[in-house]
Amino acid sequence: MTRPVDSLVAAVCAAKAKSPLALVTIVVPSPGAARDVLHHLARRGGVANTRVLTVPQLVAALATPALAPRLPLRYPLLEAAIERVLMDAPGAFHEVAQEPATSRALSAAAWELTTLSHPEMAYETPLVTDLLRVYRIAVERLTSRYFLQHEAYAAAGENLPEVGKIIAYRLQPTTAADAALIERLENVGVVVASDPVAAPTQVIHTSDADDEVRAVVRLVRKHLADGVPGHRMGIFYPTEDPYLPLLQEHLTAGNVTFHAPECHTLVDRPIGRSVLGLLSLDTTKMPRRELLSILADGALTRPRVDNKPLSQPQLERLTRHIEPIVGGDDWHKLMHVAAEKKHHPSSIALYDYVQRLQKRLASTGYAPDWGTVAAELGSLLDVTFRTQTSDVGHADLTAVRQAVADLDLLDGLAAVPSPARVHAAVAVRLESFRGTLGNSRIGVTVAPLSAGVGRELDISIVVGVAEGMVPGRRADNPLLPPDLVGITAREHVDQQLWAYTNALNAGTIARIATFPRGSLRGGAEKVPSRWLVPALTDLAGRKVNVVEWQRQTQDATSIVAVESFDVAAQHADERIGASAASPTEWRLRELAGVPAYRRRGALDDPVINLGMQMRSDRLNGRFTRFNGNLAEVCELISTFDHPVSPTGLETWVASPYQFFLEHILRLTTLDDPDEAAQIDALTRGNLVHAILERYVIDSIEGTELDFARLSLVAQEILDNAEADNPGWLQQLWAKDRGIIVRDLADWFHHDHADKASGWKPTHAEEQFGTEATVVLLIGNNMIRFRGKIDRIDTHLDGRVRITDYKTGKVDKKYNEISVDTPTGGGKQFQLPVYGLFARTFGDNVEARYWFVTRKGEFTSVGYPVTDSVVATLADDLALVHRCISDGQFPPKVADTFWDLPVIDLLGRSGLNRAWANLENVRELADYVQKYGGRV
Repeated sequence: MTRPVDSLVAAVCAAKAKSPLALVTIVVPSPGAARDVLHHLARRGGVANTRVLTVPQLVAALATPALAPRLPLRYPLLEAAIERVLMDAPGAFHEVAQEPATSRALSAAAWELTTLSHPEMAYETPLVTDLLRVYRIAVERLTSRYFLQHEAYAAAGENLPEVGKIIAYRLQPTTAADAALIERLENVGVVVASDPVAAPTQVIHTSDADDEVRAVVRLVRKHLADGVPGHRMGIFYPTEDPYLPLLQEHLTAGNVTFHAPECHTLVDRPIGRSVLGLLSLDTTKMPRRELLSILADGALTRPRVDNKPLSQPQLERLTRHIEPIVGGDDWHKLMHVAAEKKHHPSSIALYDYVQRLQKRLASTGYAPDWGTVAAELGSLLDVTFRTQTSDVGHADLTAVRQAVADLDLLDGLAAVPSPARVHAAVAVRLESFRGTLGNSRIGVTVAPLSAGVGRELDISIVVGVAEGMVPGRRADNPLLPPDLVGITAREHVDQQLWAYTNALNAGTIARIATFPRGSLRGGAEKVPSRWLVPALTDLAGRKVNVVEWQRQTQDATSIVAVESFDVAAQHADERIGASAASPTEWRLRELAGVPAYRRRGALDDPVINLGMQMRSDRLNGRFTRFNGNLAEVCELISTFDHPVSPTGLETWVASPYQFFLEHILRLTTLDDPDEAAQIDALTRGNLVHAILERYVIDSIEGTELDFARLSLVAQEILDNAEADNPGWLQQLWAKDRGIIVRDLADWFHHDHADKASGWKPTHAEEQFGTEATVVLLIGNNMIRFRGKIDRIDTHLDGRVRITDYKTGKVDKKYNEISVDTPTGGGKQFQLPVYGLFARTFGDNVEARYWFVTRKGEFTSVGYPVTDSVVATLADDLALVHRCISDGQFPPKVADTFWDLPVIDLLGRSGLNRAWANLENVRELADYVQKYGGRV
């Protein structure tokens, strides 16, 4: 059977029979087909003075000079004109005219209408009528400077003699415009048609699209090993999602050179993303989160101090923790940071940076015309974006500059600039930039089905040949009914069938169709396409239907079933290649050949071996370094080389692993001011402590105190808290502030009653551990403590009382505290340690928690600090001291309603499972016996 490409060579030779240099133009369906034709002609002769063009290239070559000085209309200009009409005369679209989606939908429909010379239909719906009205107004404003697609195709048809003798190679129309041109080409030239439909030589079905692509990569590697050049193979997909990213990922992992459309385009990469991010910023607020997210992309210059850029962590710490900022007036706080503060230089640098950027963005968004927008954006790119060193970065920045320079063409066409319109205008231009990856001369072709038409390859592979994908479903568009565009649903399906059969037919040696039995996203089981079922029947040698097709094809050697990733990775199938799809699969195969108990160390890969050991230790309850046993490096633990806080030791009791993370590794999380819509319990407690501290200190210093004075102190501190937490919602803060003030009023009466009973404050926020030292002897060891006592009072009779304020409610752990159990079963060390310090003020010491809110009912929980209390403290801390010193930090998670940010980052459930497997470990027996094992 003669292949079409051989018929093409014969047609070229016939056209050049009288003169080898006669001009011949071959019109092909795709750029890939053009490459194949040129390669074939180069081997057979006939290249001299022979042009190979796609239909769009032919139209551009003939129409542009014929319609000069008018220029071809580009989509962004049409969208701008449509948006202008919607603003001036929205008509039926008045309720949604301001929505960006409306402009996009109408512009997409209008773009298809530009292929029609007279877009109209006999019985127009109101929606179509108004679409045509908007379209005609927009086109009328454009056609003095630009020509439409249908004009270009008509002009090309009238000037066909300029391209010499014409050969139409395997062409199929997809629009009304190219249908007319292709008909004219076939009337004046030689037609080379497609082959009769050829059946697949092999069918592969897999569990899902991911496994499908892995199987394709194995097959490609097999053919490469058999000597088939990469550029003689093609993989064609029906939809980009999910196939294009999967193919690029797995071909790269398999070290296979390929040529494909970009999966991640300009708007997905740092420069394009940063440009659009800047243009979407609210310049009146300059929101911190969005701005720092843009800076994190690395495309912009950064604020500098001493000619050094501030790093992302520095900016995050400054604006989250040191000077919390949400946006708007919050930025001005940076300008008022005191000069002696360590963060003053970085605060001023960031403030100046934001102010300059805000001014530039406002000048761009509110420019008087589009020429000014182009100039301002060009200046923004020059000043704000870093000099690019990578080829991709340099190309992206050049593309953005081209798009920005193009904006001045909108004057007279588009509406007056606004921030939203500038963003939309730039976005539509950047979205049109899409390049390719790889090398077309040596790489495997990866392309949509339509790009397979006219290809001449050795191996063709069509993926996704499942019902619902081939043919794909086409949603009805009420803006473009079939009677208007001239393409029915049936014709749309026929076009897909044409693309599928031609892409499959491209392979001269092997033709492979693949499809998934399921979806990566779940959902119903998939079945083979209606167009594939006849091929399954032929390959199986028996009738196959879409209900029992798996059973009916299970014995066919040319139909390969890939059960799962696990099976395919471990067991090679020679029919699709023994080679693994990636280095990961090679490692899995190597491990599969070793019994499970011998797999650790089977690979010469320390990362994998350590990962296997970690998983094994956690699953099997071995107390090792992977679940909190630091015995091998316990000499590095310096917790008790310095004074420790009793609350820190309480953390170890509740969760040794949390203590390790926060006190040994010193891990912390940075709160996001944007997420703090309401005051949290910890901040509420800190504010109440600060108010009471100030008030009590004034009392100690002799100031005459009353509730008015307490109210003034509270007002100042609460006002400062509101300024420091810009994310708090005013309604919620007003409610929380009222509750705090109410509790303070109640506390004031309780405090006066306390004074009337003979107590008088002598110290507030008294610190120890730096100059004053509290020491507790535990056998041959010694623990030094540090802390800060909220309040110390003395009584007229000489008693000393220390108080620690609590703003919560009296829960179970506080009810367990008494003179007989001063540490609550070895869990609460704060009161006895504070009492130990207070004994330096006198022998008769009491220690208490005072709940200072209505929620806590102003209850006092405490006891006298006696020698027995101190002895109990020493006994309970002996276990804590020994375990920490021995490096024992098992992954038990505290049973609490409080947020545990660091723990939550690691995952509570995983830590809980690991702890459950360790409860019977000998080294932890004392801990489990004292504190219990169950989570």
